[in-house]
Amino acid sequence: MSVGAITVVIAAVFLLLHRPILLLFFGSIEADVLEDAITYLLITALSFPFLAVYNCCAALFRSMGNSKITFQVSALMNVINIVGNAVGVYALHAGVAGVAVPTLISRAVAAVVLYRMLNNQSLTIHLLREPYHFEKDMVGKILYIGIPSGIENGLFQLGRVLVVSIISGFGTVQIAANGVANSLDAMGCIAGQAMSLAMITVIGRCVGAGDEAQVRYYTKRLLGITYALTAVQNITILLLLSPILSLYGLGAETTELARTLVLIHDGVAMLLWPASFVLPNMLRACNDVHFTMGISVFSMGLFRVAFSYVLGAHMGMGAIGVWIAMVMDWVFRVICFVSRYLAGSWRKKAGLAA
Repeated sequence: MSVGAITVVIAAVFLLLHRPILLLFFGSIEADVLEDAITYLLITALSFPFLAVYNCCAALFRSMGNSKITFQVSALMNVINIVGNAVGVYALHAGVAGVAVPTLISRAVAAVVLYRMLNNQSLTIHLLREPYHFEKDMVGKILYIGIPSGIENGLFQLGRVLVVSIISGFGTVQIAANGVANSLDAMGCIAGQAMSLAMITVIGRCVGAGDEAQVRYYTKRLLGITYALTAVQNITILLLLSPILSLYGLGAETTELARTLVLIHDGVAMLLWPASFVLPNMLRACNDVHFTMGISVFSMGLFRVAFSYVLGAHMGMGAIGVWIAMVMDWVFRVICFVSRYLAGSWRKKAGLAA
């Protein structure tokens, strides 16, 4: 559980430097919004170690083919979070703290539950009660994949922060519309995110078995399932968009902007999102992690960040320009990852080349 220790350090950095960090990226937003952001960050930063432990434990259960446990604990975590939000906001009138505290509690509960379950010695993978032994070769293999993936994810999140900081300069209406659109867009990618986990697990097993035919078969099958589910989810959201947006109680201008952003995301996501974010997990499972890291970091920096500024700020397109830049990022990723798969360069990385 060294990941938890690393996350403790990261959380400590956020706690110590929270105000300079927020001022650096979001210094242009209104003072009351900034104070709420600081409150939310201070509380949720405490949950980072719990979230790390939860994700590690959940990954171990999935690798054993026991996704039922992770689903049940995830459902428990979300129930605690939703009920806690209702109590915190409507009963206690705690504002942003009423949202952040339930997030901390729910993540802590989920981490503790899964960690205790892994103490079951009858499980194929379980926590040993004997003294810890450092396995140099095994740790090296894990870090070979983990470090590039961690750098990629870290820089991707940094890019998202930079993009949000650009949007924060467009005013409260565009900030609110962007927030609502992000929440709805996340719903449209739920199936894809689940299949991303499945892609790594399934293809990893095929690579471990040295079966290239199975790698290709399951890559196509899982990607096809992802496209089908993504289309169903996003079409459903688009058909129900008006009643869904009415639940937020937004002003007319904010509602129309949110509608436009969701139309951009969900309309294009059905065509590009699976190949942009699920297919590269096939490459990662084949140890082709440096390529995926390089493409993701380059694309994030050039399209999501640079073009967001050019289209959104310089050309005055606002949040719409930022989301167009996001689509440009997807197009570039699809071209690179599909080309990499078709070229077969991953075979050597996976040890499948003749």
